[in-house]
Amino acid sequence: MPTSPFAHIYTYVTYLFGTRPLSVLDIGLGNGKLGFIARDLLDVMLGESYKREDWKTRIDGIEIFPDYIQDHQKAIYDNIYIGDAFEVIDTLGNYDMIVLGDVLEHFEKKQALRLFDKCVAHSNKHIVIFIPLGNNWNQPEIYGKPHEKHLSAWQFQELELFSCSHEVFQYAPGPYGAFLIKKNDYIDYRIRKLREPIKKTKVRNSPGIRERYSLCRESISKIDLARYDRYIANAEHRNYFLDTNFKEHYRLIAYLSTFFNNLEIFDIGTNKGYSALALSYKHSNRVISYDLVECRELHNSEELSRIDFFLGDVLKDKRLLKSPLIMLDTNHDGGFENIFYRFLKKNNYKGLLFLDDIHLNRPMEVFWNSITEPKEDLTDLGHWSGSGLVDFLKTEE
Repeated sequence: MPTSPFAHIYTYVTYLFGTRPLSVLDIGLGNGKLGFIARDLLDVMLGESYKREDWKTRIDGIEIFPDYIQDHQKAIYDNIYIGDAFEVIDTLGNYDMIVLGDVLEHFEKKQALRLFDKCVAHSNKHIVIFIPLGNNWNQPEIYGKPHEKHLSAWQFQELELFSCSHEVFQYAPGPYGAFLIKKNDYIDYRIRKLREPIKKTKVRNSPGIRERYSLCRESISKIDLARYDRYIANAEHRNYFLDTNFKEHYRLIAYLSTFFNNLEIFDIGTNKGYSALALSYKHSNRVISYDLVECRELHNSEELSRIDFFLGDVLKDKRLLKSPLIMLDTNHDGGFENIFYRFLKKNNYKGLLFLDDIHLNRPMEVFWNSITEPKEDLTDLGHWSGSGLVDFLKTEE
């Protein structure tokens, strides 16, 4: 629906007041109620700026139905993106707060969880969820729009596990929930959940991958990325880049780069540019970084003479197959990952492939499990959402 219940509005105000986001993404903005409240509180009341040209908060929205958007939403939001949020969010940057107002129930449960993971990846600090709870909120297609149909039901316990604040309101169909979620709380929750199956699942690993490269916490802890701090333009990501608690992968890939000398290392999926920065740890190597869109957030980038950034199709770069180490961190839907993997196999690649987010969602886990080359799950040394190393230098015996 283009609108939603009203009982949670005061709770939403308390979330905004307590977190003071400088940027908000409203997914499924509909009639624009949540965007108007954010603008009124953050800019007009707290910022004492009632004129648009004086507003400081960036408020963007995603809406799948273009005919819901009228002049009043355009007057409130900075940018309104039309399309399926599951796809659109991949083209956007990061926001301090991402709001999912009556959205998740319009997706099948597995896809909804994948969308939520994407929101976590694009959030700097908080995610807010407003959602019907229980099995009685049945909604068919309305307004002649198939995407208005409810495709999943959610229980309070599912979301309460990782929320730092929540409220439940009673309506005739059943309870309705408001949840404030800190990004880091959710990451900690996922780390706990993702590491459980790692202990139980038997993964066919190449004998000696860890031993051959001394892949252990003691070795990786010797990597100090502090010297790159001056290049990090995104304050939130500075914490991730300098992580020493083995929740992120930057020290791991910097460590892997030290095994090569005077060679070209490929970074596929530049995004903000921080993986390329870590891969440049060994001064003698050159990093070739590719992406399809420009998203870099780097200070003093002119000084990074050992990193070359490109926009375009990396598969057309003849240097790729000669690289001893390739990092792949792209869509995380298994699509391009499979294309790229088959490309390496077809062309008899001989080197190491580092994969990020192998446990982020079901498609990535399927992709990881489909790899037949020797491989090592390095999540305990890298990214909480899964780090994996594939060894194309050797074959299974």
